[in-house]
Amino acid sequence: MKLKILLPVAALLFLASGAWCQPGAVINAHFEAMVKHDLKAIASGYADTAKVYSPNWEGPKIGSAGLTEVYKRYFSSTPDLSYKINHIITAGNEVIVEYTQSGTLSNPESGTPDYMKGKKYTLNCCAVFTLKNNQIVSETNYFDQVAFLRQVGFFDQH
Repeated sequence: MKLKILLPVAALLFLASGAWCQPGAVINAHFEAMVKHDLKAIASGYADTAKVYSPNWEGPKIGSAGLTEVYKRYFSSTPDLSYKINHIITAGNEVIVEYTQSGTLSNPESGTPDYMKGKKYTLNCCAVFTLKNNQIVSETNYFDQVAFLRQVGFFDQH
């Protein structure tokens, strides 16, 4: 009899703790928003205090405001930017996603060398997400920066 009472109580405590979430649904929604270049939907997937790291940034981007700024720049410089999930590994509230991003550097940001304009690129990327309460609270991205530089002509110039 005690076990019948303890299991539902334990389940309620777990759910009330805020630790429960549906990682697959959160990540799929995140990538669907990225494919659509939907800044509002992307930003809403992050907690206000979320920290996102990438090798091409100095320090983390924080919360939806930081991510809106980053993706706005990406979608502006590469209007045809696309994403394709290749593999997902889920372990509790941790999710690892291997994906490919492709596009044409059509509108480079100021300070970008002219020879990079119009160059197509495809990158194999990996992102490690931590989720809580159906929001992304941490994300670390990895990609081969040398592969990007090779594709946009950097090594042809140097």
